[in-house]
Amino acid sequence: MSDVHSNPVALALALKDAKERMCRRFLMLGDTTGYGYDVKESIKLVRKNFDVVLIGNHDSVCIGRESDQGLRKYQNYKTDMEQGESLTEEEKKWLAACPFTVEEEGALFSHGNFIEPESWGYVGTPREVEANFHRSPARLMFCGHTHQATAWEEKDGRIVQRMFFKTPATKLELKPFRPKRDCRYIINVGSVGYPRNDLCATYVIWDTETNCISFRRIPFDFKGYIREMLNRKLDLPEWLFEIITVSLNKKA
Repeated sequence: MSDVHSNPVALALALKDAKERMCRRFLMLGDTTGYGYDVKESIKLVRKNFDVVLIGNHDSVCIGRESDQGLRKYQNYKTDMEQGESLTEEEKKWLAACPFTVEEEGALFSHGNFIEPESWGYVGTPREVEANFHRSPARLMFCGHTHQATAWEEKDGRIVQRMFFKTPATKLELKPFRPKRDCRYIINVGSVGYPRNDLCATYVIWDTETNCISFRRIPFDFKGYIREMLNRKLDLPEWLFEIITVSLNKKA
């Protein structure tokens, strides 16, 4: 899972679902904090349920690690800095101890890119994907950061996008695929708490015994979540207002 962004309601739904599907090990790929309105409960849930937790760019802002230049670059970091003031020193110390990357079962995990993880670069365009495949020989690489669940496949320098979700899930969905032995993959697990295009909580199940990767999509009250943030007078990015106007209000 990745990109909770202070949404413990969606995270709790995903955790319950994953445990019912007999998942045994949990990895959080960063950005437990940021954007949302309940950072403390989100941190509590992540610490209780995840075996491995990576640091994301919003987590880094919360603990005061980012430069002034970086903070000026994104207006939405204002929420992160305010959240940081609400965290205890122990919580900040825990976030600071989270690594940028980890390797497990021959796979590489990062919040953003694999070239320079601490720079918070994205893996979203074909050029970025190609550069990241060149960075590591790992057959499987998992990341988040873009909030868009997808899977990229590479074979002999040819790159194909195998999974991409443009519309919200209206019911529980499980979209599996089996990696080919002669191909390499970059898997973006999407956002469990703050999706951008599909408006549902998304996470990935990697079954290391059957060599199957499944995208799990769970509808949640995204519209209600946004309304709660507006009620609490939190700053929302421009792209989110576009989603509210174009997508959510169609059924209003």
